Parts: sequence; C-alpha cells; structure tokens
Amino acid sequence: MADSSDVLLELWKDQRDQMRQLETQRATLTNIVILVVAAGLGFTTQRGLGPSMLAVTLPMTLLGSYGALACMKYRERHALHDAQALSLRKRLSDLHPSLVIDSEWADTYRRQRARFPALFRLRLYALWVALHLGIALLGGALSVWSLL
Repeated sequence: MADSSDVLLELWKDQRDQMRQLETQRATLTNIVILVVAAGLGFTTQRGLGPSMLAVTLPMTLLGSYGALACMKYRERHALHDAQALSLRKRLSDLHPSLVIDSEWADTYRRQRARFPALFRLRLYALWVALHLGIALLGGALSVWSLL
C-alpha cells in the first residue's frame, strides 16, 4: 500500500495537470478567437466598411468580450488548483522537513522577483484579458465606424 507521501504527491500532480489543462483550453480559445477575428478583418477589408459589415463587426465585439470573460474564469480555476497544490505541497513539506521544500521554493521565488522586478508584478492572465478586450474594442470601433 502506498504511504501518505505517495498519495499526496499524486494528488499534487493531479492539481498541476488540471492547471496545465486550463492553460491549454485558454490557448485554444484564444487561437480560435484570433483566427475568426483575422478572417473577419480580412473580409471587412475586402468589402469595405458599411452597415452590412455589422454582421461581422458586432460578433467580433461579442467574441472578444466572451474571450476576456473566459480568460478571467480560467484564471479563477487556475487559482483554485494552485491553492490546492500549495496546500498539498505544505503537507508534503511537513511530512519531510529535511527536504526543506518551502524554503527552496521561497528562495527561487525571491531570486526570480529580483531578476525581473517589473515583469514579476505583471500577471499573465491580465495580458490575455487585455488581448481579448482589445478585440472587443476593435469590433466596437469598427461597428461604430460602419454606421458613419
């Protein structure tokens, strides 16, 4: 029978796998949004802006808004699995204090923060949300321009 360390390690790996799966889903969603928007922009460029292009520009706005909301939801789920993995890591650290897991991770965290102070504070999910909001704003601006 597996000891408690093996069980905790498998649970920790499962949380990390869940986090990777969420990132893969976010990447796939973003790629689809970019592909659809690029096709819409190409179509709009070819035909020119006019009221008939609202059929392309309004969905672009909705797609960008949906993408931003989905990225925020992926971030929330990621934070949940990260918190669960952290809890499991702490339990492993308590079971094996000689491994000094927490202090090693904290040292790595501090070194990374010192090496990249500005980028360290920038949250990656904020960039993904900003990208999708930019798409939504582009669709909105093109919709307004189509009506003028």
